[in-house]
Amino acid sequence: MALLSVTVSAQDFASRFMAEHQADSNLTCVTISPKMMEEIMKSDAEKDKEVLDMISNLKSMQVLTSDVEGKKYFNAALKVVEKNSGRFESFLSFKDKSENCQIMVRKKKSTIVELVMLMHEKNHFAVVNFTGNMSPEFIAQIKRHFHLL
Repeated sequence: MALLSVTVSAQDFASRFMAEHQADSNLTCVTISPKMMEEIMKSDAEKDKEVLDMISNLKSMQVLTSDVEGKKYFNAALKVVEKNSGRFESFLSFKDKSENCQIMVRKKKSTIVELVMLMHEKNHFAVVNFTGNMSPEFIAQIKRHFHLL
């Protein structure tokens, strides 16, 4: 019964993906909770105000990674996107011979409340999942950080 409640309450992309792969020891999941986000905000008064403003509206961040079977996990992640196609819309994609990156967003009204980055390069797979209220500046910073535009 506990497993069912975890699956039902899994709202963000990373939680949905991990619910389908919870017994998989090849995947690593790191979650930065709302409380940790608050601590990050408090930890260094010298931090760039722009960065603090950008992360102040985030609720959480999850990073899923695997260094094996990257293509398999990337394709599985795309299936989760397809199953939830009413929730997510494509925001940006990039693909070349060795790398594939897809960014999807979930909106409430006109506000982006979730951003999901799926990345596959060689055998490596990663998902970066942000939840919260994301400003256009935050999205632009993500693009710059990952050299997407």
